[in-house]
Amino acid sequence: LVLPSLVYENFPVTLVEAFSVGLPAIVSRLGALEEIVADGRTGLHFRPDDPSDLADKVAWAFEHAETWRGMRCAARAEYTEKYTPERNYEMLMAIYEQAKERRRRTERERHG
Repeated sequence: LVLPSLVYENFPVTLVEAFSVGLPAIVSRLGALEEIVADGRTGLHFRPDDPSDLADKVAWAFEHAETWRGMRCAARAEYTEKYTPERNYEMLMAIYEQAKERRRRTERERHG
């Protein structure tokens, strides 16, 4: 997947969908794109608005097929670790539990 965005993306679902099928991504080095794609592990980063750098990264991917295959495995592993519906449910429930616990502490402190 090549995602040559020039703007700060929030959380492009396209990346998660790519990772779900073991597809690494070549993304602009911007905001969440840079954070979601681990450069050299689940894909590559290139300088935004720099077609030469993008072309270099795409060429590198074709020239290093074996390394790219490893990135495919890493992208799929990243998906199973962080982005499956089950994992997201677990993370959401943990957030709710933390919020409930904070509320309980606040109430205890308020009422002595």
